Amino acid sequence: MSALDDLYRQQPAHEWVDAEQAATQQTAEELGISFRQAEYERAKAAAEYRKAEQERVAAIVNDPVLLRRLKDYWAPVPLGQQRPPNPLEAPAPPTPDPNRPPSAGRTVSGGDGRTVWGAGSRAGRI
Repeated sequence: MSALDDLYRQQPAHEWVDAEQAATQQTAEELGISFRQAEYERAKAAAEYRKAEQERVAAIVNDPVLLRRLKDYWAPVPLGQQRPPNPLEAPAPPTPDPNRPPSAGRTVSGGDGRTVWGAGSRAGRI
């Protein structure tokens, strides 16, 4: 027997349906709507997800520059060379410079602007 047959013997086919209905019932109770309304909302969300995914894939396929980058990314790379970055992933944020002082780039708020800091330890208000 195959591993798939073993899996089917261990987990009957109706269990996922029961789990799906229980999740839908729980969602309906939490939102205070009927089971049918929750089922409709879940199906609507799944359809919207599929449509968005189809549009994303169509945008990739219809962009020749991105397609070229994807082909370069998936082309075999000789040993010792690095693979180009994945064009579908967002670029990594720049790593902070460890030699930069801690206050570099931070904006210091002056409060209401009425505090005057004098020389030495004297500070006063206007």
